[in-house]
Amino acid sequence: MKSKKGESPVKGGGKLLVIDGGFCKAYQKTTGIAGYTLIYNSGCFRLVSHEPFVGRKNAIRENQDIASTSVVFERLESRMKIAGTDIGRQLQEQIDDLMALLAAYRSGEIAEDHKD
Repeated sequence: MKSKKGESPVKGGGKLLVIDGGFCKAYQKTTGIAGYTLIYNSGCFRLVSHEPFVGRKNAIRENQDIASTSVVFERLESRMKIAGTDIGRQLQEQIDDLMALLAAYRSGEIAEDHKD
């Protein structure tokens, strides 16, 4: 799949996003931009294209900064929470183990060890 200027194709059934960022100054005349940033948060995927930096002098004298255009291209049906990640599942397993240990201690199944 070929992408047009400013577009990034989504492939692999929506699981692979291919971005040719164009941050290299040599490509800025071809692409018209100074690169892309892919931003993912718990609610959406956003692609931000950046205009070339105008230089320190212009940034200071004319209060110009890097201009960016942001496009949300996919919203999640529900927010991603830590519990829905691999690390979240590992944390929940540790919590479950600690709760089982606490219950065993409270029931007397495990005795406290007072060795000094």
